[in-house]
Amino acid sequence: MPVETKTDESRQISDYWNAIAPEFDAIYTGKKNFVSRGLDHILRKDMYQRFEWVMRKADELRPATVCDIGCGSGRFVSSLAKRGARVTGVDFAPQMLTLARQLTEREGVGPRCDFVLSDVLDWKTDKTFDMVIAIGFWDYVGDPLSRLQVIRKLATRTFLSAWPRTGTLRMAVRKVRLKAAGCPVYFWEHQQVENYLQRAGFRVESVEILGQLYCFQAKSV
Repeated sequence: MPVETKTDESRQISDYWNAIAPEFDAIYTGKKNFVSRGLDHILRKDMYQRFEWVMRKADELRPATVCDIGCGSGRFVSSLAKRGARVTGVDFAPQMLTLARQLTEREGVGPRCDFVLSDVLDWKTDKTFDMVIAIGFWDYVGDPLSRLQVIRKLATRTFLSAWPRTGTLRMAVRKVRLKAAGCPVYFWEHQQVENYLQRAGFRVESVEILGQLYCFQAKSV
């Protein structure tokens, strides 16, 4: 599916992720030098923790169908498919989807995975899913409500989302680094996120703080 018309901001974000796709995926593969791998496990520990959190929830809930919004290089898609789910990954960075397709084929789960090149806001579908996840997504969304409302229609049972917390040391570092790279980035307070979820039609079931992140489990109401 082709990418639909992007706003200037979404184009900036897509261009950024296209440019760094292999570099980002290396955080999961560990294909870096020893020092860089060590720094990732210290400074980006919550990236591994959020992955483990999603997989733990998937093992508990055993969804038959999953949608990964902002699926990136497909690490969540592949692991969820290995657990038996039929998984759809949605992303508007073409290079990320190329990596995701390659990964799922390499891991032997390609037949259980579909990919959509689109912003979720522009995705025209009548599909619904037992579980929808949006991890590493809300960092780059200035006004979450409209996308949450779309996700509410997709998620029949459970929605898992991770939101970068405001007021952390890493917030200041990321703002400077991503501004220099031309990519907008946003940070959130707990109550802000809860209010957005409720306005979109979700009931918050649990919240965990993993490092610099709020991880919300919510249910469609």
